Amino acid sequence: MDAQNARRTEILLTYEGADISRDLARYLVSFSYTDNASDKADDLSLTLEDKEGNWRGPWFPSKGALLSAAIITHDWEGADDTQSLPCGAFEIDEIECSGPPTQVQIKAVSTLISKSMRQEQKTKGWENVKLSTVAGDMAKNNGLKLFWDSPNDPLFERRDQVEMSDLTFLQKLCSDSGIGIKVADGQLVCYDKEKYEAKAAVASLSFGDKNIKHYQFRSKTRGTYKGARVQYHNAVKDENFEVYKSVDTEGVGEDLVINQKVDSLADAEALAEKKLQEANKKETIGSIYLIGDMRFVGGCNVDVSGWGKFDGKYFIECATHSVSKSGGYETFIELHLGDPKESGKKNKKGAKKGKTEYGPLDSGFDVYSGGDS
Repeated sequence: MDAQNARRTEILLTYEGADISRDLARYLVSFSYTDNASDKADDLSLTLEDKEGNWRGPWFPSKGALLSAAIITHDWEGADDTQSLPCGAFEIDEIECSGPPTQVQIKAVSTLISKSMRQEQKTKGWENVKLSTVAGDMAKNNGLKLFWDSPNDPLFERRDQVEMSDLTFLQKLCSDSGIGIKVADGQLVCYDKEKYEAKAAVASLSFGDKNIKHYQFRSKTRGTYKGARVQYHNAVKDENFEVYKSVDTEGVGEDLVINQKVDSLADAEALAEKKLQEANKKETIGSIYLIGDMRFVGGCNVDVSGWGKFDGKYFIECATHSVSKSGGYETFIELHLGDPKESGKKNKKGAKKGKTEYGPLDSGFDVYSGGDS
Protein backbone atom coordinates (compact mmCIF):
# COMPACT_ATOMS: atom_id res chain seq x y z
CA MET A 1 0.00 0.00 0.00
CA ASP A 2 1.43 3.40 -0.95
CA ALA A 3 1.62 6.44 1.32
CA GLN A 4 -1.45 8.03 -0.30
CA ASN A 5 -3.66 5.02 0.46
CA ALA A 6 -2.23 4.68 3.96
CA ARG A 7 -3.31 8.16 4.99
CA ARG A 8 -5.52 8.27 8.05
CA THR A 9 -6.86 10.87 10.44
CA GLU A 10 -7.93 10.69 14.06
CA ILE A 11 -9.62 13.16 16.39
CA LEU A 12 -8.33 13.60 19.92
CA LEU A 13 -11.07 14.92 22.20
CA THR A 14 -11.30 15.53 25.93
CA TYR A 15 -14.51 16.25 27.82
CA GLU A 16 -14.01 18.07 31.13
CA GLY A 17 -10.42 16.84 31.12
CA ALA A 18 -11.21 13.17 30.41
CA ASP A 19 -9.99 11.64 27.15
CA ILE A 20 -13.06 10.32 25.28
CA SER A 21 -11.38 9.82 21.89
CA ARG A 22 -11.73 6.02 21.79
CA ASP A 23 -15.31 6.01 23.07
CA LEU A 24 -16.29 8.71 20.61
CA ALA A 25 -14.72 7.18 17.49
CA ARG A 26 -17.44 4.59 16.78
CA TYR A 27 -20.19 7.23 16.87
CA LEU A 28 -18.42 10.08 15.08
CA VAL A 29 -20.09 11.01 11.78
CA SER A 30 -18.29 14.31 11.29
CA PHE A 31 -16.05 16.83 13.05
CA SER A 32 -15.53 20.47 12.11
CA TYR A 33 -13.20 23.17 13.45
CA THR A 34 -13.37 26.75 12.17
CA ASP A 35 -10.49 29.18 12.69
CA ASN A 36 -11.33 32.84 12.01
CA ALA A 37 -8.74 35.52 11.33
CA SER A 38 -10.62 38.28 13.12
CA ASP A 39 -13.79 39.41 14.89
CA LYS A 40 -15.46 36.00 15.27
CA ALA A 41 -14.79 33.35 17.91
CA ASP A 42 -13.45 30.00 16.70
CA ASP A 43 -16.00 27.19 16.87
CA LEU A 44 -16.23 23.42 16.97
CA SER A 45 -18.95 21.03 15.82
CA LEU A 46 -19.45 17.27 16.32
CA THR A 47 -22.12 15.12 14.65
CA LEU A 48 -22.69 11.76 16.35
CA GLU A 49 -24.68 8.70 15.30
CA ASP A 50 -27.28 7.99 18.01
CA LYS A 51 -29.53 5.12 17.00
CA GLU A 52 -29.00 3.59 20.47
CA GLY A 53 -30.14 6.80 22.18
CA ASN A 54 -27.05 7.19 24.34
CA TRP A 55 -26.13 10.75 23.34
CA ARG A 56 -29.66 12.09 23.79
CA GLY A 57 -30.01 10.04 26.97
CA PRO A 58 -27.44 9.03 29.63
CA TRP A 59 -24.49 10.52 27.70
CA PHE A 60 -26.20 13.83 27.02
CA PRO A 61 -23.44 16.45 27.37
CA SER A 62 -23.76 19.41 29.71
CA LYS A 63 -24.08 22.89 28.23
CA GLY A 64 -21.07 24.84 29.41
CA ALA A 65 -18.88 21.74 29.63
CA LEU A 66 -15.32 22.06 28.30
CA LEU A 67 -14.08 20.29 25.17
CA SER A 68 -10.48 20.24 23.92
CA ALA A 69 -9.67 18.88 20.48
CA ALA A 70 -6.86 18.18 18.05
CA ILE A 71 -6.66 16.70 14.55
CA ILE A 72 -3.91 14.11 14.05
CA THR A 73 -2.86 12.81 10.63
CA HIS A 74 -0.71 9.75 9.96
CA ASP A 75 1.32 9.04 6.81
CA TRP A 76 -0.10 12.22 5.26
CA GLU A 77 2.93 13.43 3.30
CA GLY A 78 4.67 10.07 3.30
CA ALA A 79 5.39 7.02 5.42
CA ASP A 80 5.75 7.73 9.16
CA ASP A 81 4.72 11.36 8.71
CA THR A 82 2.56 12.45 11.66
CA GLN A 83 1.13 15.95 11.94
CA SER A 84 -1.02 17.63 14.57
CA LEU A 85 -3.38 20.59 14.46
CA PRO A 86 -4.35 21.71 18.00
CA CYS A 87 -7.82 23.23 17.86
CA GLY A 88 -7.89 24.61 21.40
CA ALA A 89 -10.48 24.60 24.17
CA PHE A 90 -14.21 25.11 23.63
CA GLU A 91 -17.38 25.49 25.69
CA ILE A 92 -20.50 23.56 24.66
CA ASP A 93 -23.30 26.03 23.95
CA GLU A 94 -25.76 24.11 21.74
CA ILE A 95 -26.97 20.51 21.42
CA GLU A 96 -29.32 19.39 18.66
CA CYS A 97 -31.06 16.09 17.87
CA SER A 98 -32.25 15.34 14.32
CA GLY A 99 -33.25 12.46 12.09
CA PRO A 100 -33.68 10.14 10.46
CA PRO A 101 -31.04 8.86 10.73
CA THR A 102 -30.98 9.82 14.40
CA GLN A 103 -28.00 12.03 15.11
CA VAL A 104 -26.89 14.42 17.83
CA GLN A 105 -24.91 17.54 16.95
CA ILE A 106 -22.80 19.29 19.57
CA LYS A 107 -21.69 22.86 18.92
CA ALA A 108 -19.08 24.69 20.99
CA VAL A 109 -17.42 28.09 21.00
CA SER A 110 -13.85 28.97 21.94
CA THR A 111 -13.44 29.34 25.72
CA LEU A 112 -10.65 31.86 25.22
CA ILE A 113 -13.37 34.45 24.74
CA SER A 114 -15.25 34.19 28.03
CA LYS A 115 -19.02 34.26 28.25
CA SER A 116 -18.90 37.52 30.24
CA MET A 117 -16.71 39.13 27.56
CA ARG A 118 -19.17 38.06 24.87
CA GLN A 119 -22.49 38.58 26.64
CA GLU A 120 -22.33 40.84 29.73
CA GLN A 121 -23.77 44.25 28.86
CA LYS A 122 -21.82 47.17 30.32
CA THR A 123 -22.01 50.96 30.32
CA LYS A 124 -18.82 52.96 30.73
CA GLY A 125 -17.27 56.16 29.45
CA TRP A 126 -13.70 56.20 28.17
CA GLU A 127 -11.90 59.59 28.10
CA ASN A 128 -8.49 60.60 26.73
CA VAL A 129 -7.48 56.99 26.21
CA LYS A 130 -5.59 55.10 23.53
CA LEU A 131 -7.14 52.07 21.90
CA SER A 132 -4.34 49.87 23.26
CA THR A 133 -5.28 50.96 26.80
CA VAL A 134 -8.93 50.02 26.27
CA ALA A 135 -7.85 46.65 24.88
CA GLY A 136 -5.40 46.12 27.75
CA ASP A 137 -8.04 46.82 30.41
CA MET A 138 -10.53 44.47 28.75
CA ALA A 139 -7.91 41.75 28.35
CA LYS A 140 -6.97 41.99 32.04
CA ASN A 141 -10.61 41.96 33.18
CA ASN A 142 -11.24 38.80 31.15
CA GLY A 143 -8.15 36.84 32.14
CA LEU A 144 -6.19 37.43 28.93
CA LYS A 145 -2.86 39.02 28.08
CA LEU A 146 -2.81 41.77 25.49
CA PHE A 147 -0.54 41.44 22.48
CA TRP A 148 -0.70 44.72 20.59
CA ASP A 149 0.80 44.50 17.12
CA SER A 150 -0.08 47.68 15.29
CA PRO A 151 1.71 50.98 14.61
CA ASN A 152 -1.73 52.61 14.58
CA ASP A 153 -2.93 53.36 18.12
CA PRO A 154 -5.58 56.11 18.00
CA LEU A 155 -6.19 58.39 20.97
CA PHE A 156 -9.87 58.87 21.78
CA GLU A 157 -11.08 62.05 23.46
CA ARG A 158 -14.21 60.18 24.52
CA ARG A 159 -15.96 56.96 23.61
CA ASP A 160 -19.06 55.60 25.34
CA GLN A 161 -19.69 51.90 25.89
CA VAL A 162 -23.49 51.87 26.32
CA GLU A 163 -25.15 48.54 27.08
CA MET A 164 -22.54 46.68 25.07
CA SER A 165 -20.35 43.70 25.86
CA ASP A 166 -16.60 44.25 26.10
CA LEU A 167 -16.07 42.19 22.95
CA THR A 168 -18.68 44.03 20.87
CA PHE A 169 -17.39 47.44 21.95
CA LEU A 170 -13.74 46.56 21.35
CA GLN A 171 -14.54 45.02 17.97
CA LYS A 172 -16.23 48.27 16.91
CA LEU A 173 -13.29 50.42 18.00
CA CYS A 174 -10.82 48.11 16.27
CA SER A 175 -12.89 47.86 13.10
CA ASP A 176 -13.11 51.63 12.85
CA SER A 177 -9.32 51.79 13.08
CA GLY A 178 -8.55 48.97 10.63
CA ILE A 179 -7.25 46.71 13.38
CA GLY A 180 -8.00 42.99 13.55
CA ILE A 181 -8.90 41.33 16.84
CA LYS A 182 -8.30 37.69 17.65
CA VAL A 183 -8.04 35.61 20.82
CA ALA A 184 -5.28 33.00 20.55
CA ASP A 185 -3.05 31.14 23.01
CA GLY A 186 -4.47 32.99 26.01
CA GLN A 187 -3.80 36.37 24.41
CA LEU A 188 -6.03 39.10 23.10
CA VAL A 189 -4.26 39.91 19.84
CA CYS A 190 -4.89 43.28 18.19
CA TYR A 191 -3.05 43.48 14.88
CA ASP A 192 -2.75 45.74 11.89
CA LYS A 193 -4.60 43.94 9.09
CA GLU A 194 -2.68 45.63 6.31
CA LYS A 195 0.67 44.57 7.78
CA TYR A 196 -0.42 40.96 8.20
CA GLU A 197 -1.72 40.86 4.64
CA ALA A 198 1.77 41.95 3.55
CA LYS A 199 3.43 38.93 5.18
CA ALA A 200 4.87 36.16 3.02
CA ALA A 201 2.55 33.33 1.96
CA VAL A 202 2.78 30.07 3.89
CA ALA A 203 2.08 28.04 0.74
CA SER A 204 1.16 28.16 -2.96
CA LEU A 205 -1.86 26.70 -4.71
CA SER A 206 -1.91 26.26 -8.48
CA PHE A 207 -4.62 25.56 -11.02
CA GLY A 208 -4.77 21.80 -11.57
CA ASP A 209 -3.34 20.93 -8.14
CA LYS A 210 -4.49 17.38 -7.45
CA ASN A 211 -5.35 18.22 -3.84
CA ILE A 212 -7.94 20.84 -4.85
CA LYS A 213 -11.49 19.48 -4.93
CA HIS A 214 -13.37 22.65 -5.77
CA TYR A 215 -12.68 26.35 -6.14
CA GLN A 216 -14.55 29.57 -6.73
CA PHE A 217 -13.30 33.11 -7.39
CA ARG A 218 -15.36 36.24 -7.88
CA SER A 219 -14.56 39.79 -8.94
CA LYS A 220 -17.30 42.38 -8.56
CA THR A 221 -18.01 46.09 -8.29
CA ARG A 222 -21.09 45.96 -6.08
CA GLY A 223 -20.11 46.87 -2.54
CA THR A 224 -16.83 48.47 -3.64
CA TYR A 225 -16.12 52.17 -3.86
CA LYS A 226 -14.02 54.70 -5.78
CA GLY A 227 -13.61 56.89 -2.71
CA ALA A 228 -14.66 57.46 0.89
CA ARG A 229 -16.02 60.62 2.50
CA VAL A 230 -16.14 61.19 6.26
CA GLN A 231 -18.64 63.75 7.51
CA TYR A 232 -19.00 64.43 11.22
CA HIS A 233 -20.08 67.37 13.41
CA ASN A 234 -18.36 67.51 16.79
CA ALA A 235 -20.95 69.15 19.02
CA VAL A 236 -18.51 69.68 21.90
CA LYS A 237 -15.97 71.54 19.75
CA ASP A 238 -18.67 72.89 17.40
CA GLU A 239 -16.51 71.76 14.50
CA ASN A 240 -17.32 70.02 11.23
CA PHE A 241 -14.92 67.38 9.97
CA GLU A 242 -15.10 66.38 6.31
CA VAL A 243 -12.44 64.60 4.28
CA TYR A 244 -12.35 62.61 1.05
CA LYS A 245 -10.04 59.76 0.11
CA SER A 246 -9.92 58.13 -3.32
CA VAL A 247 -8.39 54.86 -4.46
CA ASP A 248 -4.91 54.97 -6.02
CA THR A 249 -6.15 53.69 -9.35
CA GLU A 250 -9.19 54.63 -11.42
CA GLY A 251 -12.09 53.47 -9.30
CA VAL A 252 -15.57 52.33 -10.09
CA GLY A 253 -18.83 52.54 -8.23
CA GLU A 254 -20.00 55.13 -5.74
CA ASP A 255 -18.42 56.95 -2.84
CA LEU A 256 -18.58 55.42 0.62
CA VAL A 257 -20.14 57.98 2.96
CA ILE A 258 -19.16 57.60 6.63
CA ASN A 259 -20.92 59.51 9.41
CA GLN A 260 -18.94 58.46 12.45
CA LYS A 261 -17.40 60.15 15.46
CA VAL A 262 -13.88 61.50 14.96
CA ASP A 263 -11.76 63.73 17.18
CA SER A 264 -9.62 65.48 14.57
CA LEU A 265 -9.05 65.97 10.87
CA ALA A 266 -6.19 63.46 11.00
CA ASP A 267 -8.54 60.89 12.57
CA ALA A 268 -11.08 61.55 9.82
CA GLU A 269 -8.44 60.98 7.11
CA ALA A 270 -7.26 57.75 8.73
CA LEU A 271 -10.85 56.52 9.13
CA ALA A 272 -11.70 57.24 5.48
CA GLU A 273 -8.61 55.38 4.27
CA LYS A 274 -9.16 52.33 6.50
CA LYS A 275 -12.87 52.04 5.73
CA LEU A 276 -12.21 52.36 2.00
CA GLN A 277 -9.53 49.67 2.12
CA GLU A 278 -11.76 47.34 4.15
CA ALA A 279 -14.73 47.74 1.81
CA ASN A 280 -12.71 47.23 -1.36
CA LYS A 281 -11.21 43.97 -0.09
CA LYS A 282 -14.53 42.45 -1.12
CA GLU A 283 -13.85 43.24 -4.78
CA THR A 284 -11.97 39.97 -5.40
CA ILE A 285 -12.75 37.04 -3.15
CA GLY A 286 -12.44 33.29 -3.39
CA SER A 287 -12.82 29.95 -1.69
CA ILE A 288 -10.89 26.71 -2.11
CA TYR A 289 -11.96 23.27 -0.96
CA LEU A 290 -9.08 20.80 -0.78
CA ILE A 291 -7.69 17.69 0.83
CA GLY A 292 -6.85 18.41 4.48
CA ASP A 293 -3.91 20.77 4.88
CA MET A 294 -2.84 22.03 8.31
CA ARG A 295 -0.84 24.93 6.87
CA PHE A 296 -3.99 26.90 6.19
CA VAL A 297 -5.43 28.83 9.15
CA GLY A 298 -7.12 32.18 9.57
CA GLY A 299 -4.70 35.10 9.37
CA CYS A 300 -2.21 33.51 6.96
CA ASN A 301 -1.57 34.25 3.28
CA VAL A 302 -1.51 31.91 0.29
CA ASP A 303 -0.21 32.49 -3.24
CA VAL A 304 -2.68 31.55 -5.98
CA SER A 305 -1.54 30.99 -9.58
CA GLY A 306 -2.91 29.59 -12.82
CA TRP A 307 -6.31 31.29 -12.60
CA GLY A 308 -5.34 34.19 -14.87
CA LYS A 309 -6.68 37.53 -13.69
CA PHE A 310 -7.51 35.99 -10.32
CA ASP A 311 -3.85 35.22 -9.54
CA GLY A 312 -2.21 36.89 -6.56
CA LYS A 313 -1.59 36.65 -2.86
CA TYR A 314 -4.73 36.07 -0.83
CA PHE A 315 -5.44 36.54 2.87
CA ILE A 316 -7.23 33.67 4.63
CA GLU A 317 -10.25 35.12 6.42
CA CYS A 318 -11.51 31.77 7.63
CA ALA A 319 -10.29 28.16 7.54
CA THR A 320 -12.52 25.19 8.34
CA HIS A 321 -10.93 21.79 8.97
CA SER A 322 -13.41 18.92 8.85
CA VAL A 323 -13.18 15.16 9.25
CA SER A 324 -15.99 12.79 8.24
CA LYS A 325 -16.53 9.13 7.48
CA SER A 326 -17.65 9.98 3.95
CA GLY A 327 -15.04 12.57 2.94
CA GLY A 328 -12.06 12.02 5.20
CA TYR A 329 -10.01 15.06 6.20
CA GLU A 330 -10.73 18.22 4.18
CA THR A 331 -9.94 21.92 4.46
CA PHE A 332 -12.06 24.83 3.23
CA ILE A 333 -10.55 28.33 3.08
CA GLU A 334 -12.27 31.66 2.42
CA LEU A 335 -10.04 34.34 0.91
CA HIS A 336 -9.76 37.91 -0.22
CA LEU A 337 -7.12 39.30 -2.54
CA GLY A 338 -4.39 41.24 -0.79
CA ASP A 339 -2.05 43.88 -2.16
CA PRO A 340 -1.14 42.92 -5.77
CA LYS A 341 2.32 44.43 -5.24
CA GLU A 342 2.99 41.84 -2.54
CA SER A 343 2.01 38.87 -4.70
CA GLY A 344 4.53 36.37 -5.95
CA LYS A 345 6.91 36.53 -3.00
CA LYS A 346 8.53 33.29 -1.92
CA ASN A 347 6.74 31.19 0.65
CA LYS A 348 7.78 31.63 4.24
CA LYS A 349 10.15 28.80 5.09
CA GLY A 350 9.59 26.88 8.28
CA ALA A 351 6.12 28.28 8.92
CA LYS A 352 4.40 26.34 11.66
CA LYS A 353 1.41 24.30 10.62
CA GLY A 354 -1.95 25.29 12.03
CA LYS A 355 -0.87 28.50 13.75
CA THR A 356 -0.78 32.10 12.62
CA GLU A 357 2.49 33.73 13.57
CA TYR A 358 1.29 36.73 15.53
CA GLY A 359 4.32 38.80 16.35
CA PRO A 360 6.30 41.97 15.67
CA LEU A 361 6.79 42.82 12.03
CA ASP A 362 9.95 44.18 10.45
CA SER A 363 8.57 47.70 10.33
CA GLY A 364 10.19 49.28 13.34
CA PHE A 365 7.09 49.92 15.43
CA ASP A 366 6.58 49.07 19.06
CA VAL A 367 4.69 46.04 20.33
CA TYR A 368 2.79 46.61 23.54
CA SER A 369 2.72 43.81 26.12
CA GLY A 370 0.02 45.57 28.11
CA GLY A 371 -2.40 48.43 28.01
CA ASP A 372 0.04 51.22 28.71
CA SER A 373 -0.49 54.34 26.67
